[in-house]
Amino acid sequence: MGREKSKLRGSNRAPGMCIWVLAVSGMTLCGSPAAFAQSVPATPDSGAQPTQSFEQLARQAQAAADANRIPEAIRLYQDATALQPSWSEGWWNLGTMSFDSDQFIKARDAFIHFVLVEHKQPGPGFGMLGLTQFELKDYRKALDALERGNALGLGDNTAFVHRVLFVDGILNNFLAQPEIALVRLTLLANQLAAEHPEAPREAVLEDTELLDAFGLAALRIRELPSQISADKAALVRQAGHPLALLALQDRVAAGEEIKQLVAQNPSEPGVHYMFGVYLLKEDPPSSIAEFRREIEVSPRDPSARIQLALEFLRTSDYKQGLAYAQEAIALAPDNFVAHVACGKLWLGLGNSNNALRELRTAVRLSPGSPDAHFALSRALSDAGQSREAAKERAEFERLKALSTAADRKE
Repeated sequence: MGREKSKLRGSNRAPGMCIWVLAVSGMTLCGSPAAFAQSVPATPDSGAQPTQSFEQLARQAQAAADANRIPEAIRLYQDATALQPSWSEGWWNLGTMSFDSDQFIKARDAFIHFVLVEHKQPGPGFGMLGLTQFELKDYRKALDALERGNALGLGDNTAFVHRVLFVDGILNNFLAQPEIALVRLTLLANQLAAEHPEAPREAVLEDTELLDAFGLAALRIRELPSQISADKAALVRQAGHPLALLALQDRVAAGEEIKQLVAQNPSEPGVHYMFGVYLLKEDPPSSIAEFRREIEVSPRDPSARIQLALEFLRTSDYKQGLAYAQEAIALAPDNFVAHVACGKLWLGLGNSNNALRELRTAVRLSPGSPDAHFALSRALSDAGQSREAAKERAEFERLKALSTAADRKE
């Protein structure tokens, strides 16, 4: 299962990046891929007559693969998996060779079969499934598969793990989750630095694809790196550099670069927001001015308003925070964070009914958010609804435990 080399090439694949499809033996994973069962394709019909046994076909497929007769090997693996659909190694080899041959639909189908029949270590299969769906531009399904692979474990092949984290990051940003994108990309930067102890900064700062991914997420530009326009390329790269420095824990140098970015691009959307987020840790009161400037530049973007609502919540300026939270909800009624902030601010003002309304909306929009359930439990407790408050607190504890377990795996 671990003998094939998969090269990532083409328009969506970062130049110079490749993965060695890893051996998954020895990995102890749990979890069922049953959620993917509804989309499983039919076992391919190769047209071959069942005149050979499964064992013969498996040996011939391996021999053809060893001799680099890839089209023949693919055909033989199709025949063998048709005879024995539970053969996970066959699906893996069929998937990786199809992927290497740019036959992405065939690769996708093979990896879907793989994760359905491989119960001990399906994580790498989900990773490859996500990369394949990325090539097919099925971005939502790709992200779901990549996140599932990350949660289950991808193994110890660093190039493969790096590629999954990179694509996971750029897709999270593309699908309007830039905060999660920055978490994934920071983890990737940390891994690159750790693997190059002789020159950790160079390993990260010379990776221009990573810098571009950081820049897009920092500026909240919903594009893939391959889609960056020529007139935005320099700005995106410049914005990505300090984010990489932040990943390397060099906050002083990062801060100087962000200040320079703002001075040079005061009217660019996302720049003041980026500076404001940086200042939340360094100088929280100064962040307020930057978020307000961002609203002037991007009046229809709710993100700066949400940050202001949360900052005023932190300082107990509930009335001012509530105004920004309500504006954010008007602009983005499905943003659960805005409803959480609004609910907490109403709670601070002593209005339990309004707080409950907003926090129940937040839980409905994002039932997997521990923070939403915790805030709702507090509001219910304040309203004297102790039984329902206990249920929400229990759900918060359950989700928090799952989140902690996932963080440990990363």
